[in-house]
Amino acid sequence: MASAPGPRAYQRRQLLVNPPLQYQFIGIMLSVLLLLTIGALASVYFALWFTLRTYSLTEDPVAVAQLTTVGLVVTFELLVIAPVVVWIGLRMTHKVAGPLVRIMAVLREMTTGNFRQRITLRKGDSLRELADAVNTLAEFLRTRVG
Repeated sequence: MASAPGPRAYQRRQLLVNPPLQYQFIGIMLSVLLLLTIGALASVYFALWFTLRTYSLTEDPVAVAQLTTVGLVVTFELLVIAPVVVWIGLRMTHKVAGPLVRIMAVLREMTTGNFRQRITLRKGDSLRELADAVNTLAEFLRTRVG
């Protein structure tokens, strides 16, 4: 005799489940990346320019070309890394935004008196303790009311 399958895990199919939260988080990550890049670029530029001036190489076309190349490489790295940061940000926020959407949906159902809802989260999702607390509350209200 086959045992009955357990509750089916919730699977999200869309990457943006809570766009305002996810966009805000990604914006913060990109801002930090931009600030770090500007800081790195400024410090490298200052160090190279200081070295060029110390050794009187400011008129040397090879040395100036190297300074310019360093700036272009750092800028190119920013352009290459930015999409990676966006992807990582989406993946990270997905583990919080998805559970928030599920928890809010169950809480909306509970306000109408439907206490039979249960929150099921995917492996690796955050807010598991909150989901368990809402499930416990729903069970308590189901036995109390029904």
